[in-house]
Amino acid sequence: MKKNNNIVWVVLGFSLLWVTSVDAGDARRRISSLAEDYANLSDVEAEIRFGRDLSARILGNYPLLKDEKKSRYVGLIGTGLSQHAGRPELTFHFGILETAEINAFATPGGYVFITTGALELMENEAQLAAVLGHEMAHVVKRHVVKKLNIKGEQGTATGGLAGMIGGATGSFREAFEQSMKEAEEILFHKGYEIEEEIEADQFGILLASAAGYSPEALRDFLIKCKRFESGKPQTDSEHPPHEVRIQKMNETLQAEGLLNGNNAKIRNRFNDYLQK
Repeated sequence: MKKNNNIVWVVLGFSLLWVTSVDAGDARRRISSLAEDYANLSDVEAEIRFGRDLSARILGNYPLLKDEKKSRYVGLIGTGLSQHAGRPELTFHFGILETAEINAFATPGGYVFITTGALELMENEAQLAAVLGHEMAHVVKRHVVKKLNIKGEQGTATGGLAGMIGGATGSFREAFEQSMKEAEEILFHKGYEIEEEIEADQFGILLASAAGYSPEALRDFLIKCKRFESGKPQTDSEHPPHEVRIQKMNETLQAEGLLNGNNAKIRNRFNDYLQK
């Protein structure tokens, strides 16, 4: 795996989202009910440090796009969403991966990536916000953190990752490396469990809506992606097929009263910044 020592993150103030919505208040209240109260600072530090190392491995597989205009735009959209995400103890970071692969990734601690292939398939800013929101949901709900038992205190084979990172003993380094490999397997091969992916879809819909975007954007983008889905069963993956996710998203939209709304999609600004 290649090393990338030139990691440049886009961390910008909330200044780009000029959209409003009559549904935003309801969506924010629902997000508050879904977000978890997580204030153990030692555990948060371990989560951030683990996620930072994992993000470096992502950048060992995919180069970071060196385009300030596009990166700034994606960073602004993501930072705006983070204001409603329910993890105020984290600073979210956003980057664009230069690959035709249609994908997006997020690591613990708030490191979020989207590929140029995914951006090229998108039609508007609402779809971008929805996909970023879906990935941020994996961070907010701590899916990888829980699965790998990432904690700040020592005590278990996979706990005490803050110590593993800087630990002097071989056992700590071994445990840290094993946890890192398991996280890479989730991101690059196995995928999240069905319940986790559907939970992230639900949260992403509400997060986009809370920021004033069309809540149907994530479903619409996934419908576009569906034609790229292989018809062969993925026996080594827990990732649910697009058809299942689309059906569950329709159920969420119906249950939350978010179908056929008039929230913003914002196509022109999206095209201007991404030069479509």
